[in-house]
Amino acid sequence: MGFKNNSPFPKFFLIGISFIFLAILFLFSGTAVNNYYHIQTPAPGRVIESNPGFSQETISPESINILCWNVYKGKRDGWLNDFNTLSKDMDIILIQEARRNGKEQGGFGITGMGWNFAQSFSYHKKLIFSTGVMTLSKACPVFVSYLLTSSREPLTHTPKISLLSLYSLTGTPKKLLVINTHGINFVKSSDFASQMMDIEKKIKRHRGPVIFAGDFNTWNKKRVSILSKIMNRSEMKEVLFHPDTRTRRFRHVLDHVFYRGLKLKQAKVFNAITSSDHKAMGIEFYLPANP
Repeated sequence: MGFKNNSPFPKFFLIGISFIFLAILFLFSGTAVNNYYHIQTPAPGRVIESNPGFSQETISPESINILCWNVYKGKRDGWLNDFNTLSKDMDIILIQEARRNGKEQGGFGITGMGWNFAQSFSYHKKLIFSTGVMTLSKACPVFVSYLLTSSREPLTHTPKISLLSLYSLTGTPKKLLVINTHGINFVKSSDFASQMMDIEKKIKRHRGPVIFAGDFNTWNKKRVSILSKIMNRSEMKEVLFHPDTRTRRFRHVLDHVFYRGLKLKQAKVFNAITSSDHKAMGIEFYLPANP
């Protein structure tokens, strides 16, 4: 006579073994991807590249026009034409997933604008490309720095980066701090919180107006909550869009613009632009006489 084994042990054992197998496969697939594309992170002294095509020393505080856009590494046709169109009349342009090839501009040559590019990593795909965040502006920043995440994203084992630029404003001793960020993805919520708290420290130390914008990868409630709490602690306001057609994942907005010490004139999502997997955002601020 046979006996039926109702013990849950074999089931849980198989689940456990499967989980371990998938974890090992995921880990080594990341190493394989890294080796196949020759993915490298830059040495500390080579993170920021610059093109000094700036045409102004200061930004007018009466009208500060910002473009913020994740360009999806320029993978889609038409992105360069859209970028050139959107860039008109902008004072500062914040690009995430900018991609460059060696000494080439990567399509980011705008007359009267210089740029600083903070490289997250480089990879080899027929040619050697580097990717990261780029801030373009008419005015030359008086100071530029970056923040690199201590944690790495899986699969590519690469960090995310934020670029900090400090600008002089015409007719006032106040300096404008602009932070261009790309939020770390596919990691623990605590790693995302760590990245945002590092930026929070920079915001709190700055005594003048601040703009903090980019692709935050806030695709779940936990990430949204973390970002909201940190921005509230930093006394940062969020730009609201009407209608709000920003890019979403799992019903959560990915791209945000926060500000402090400024007033909002207008904000717009460029819905007609489809040459990236993110919608571009245009925002105009001004510095009030008594903020």
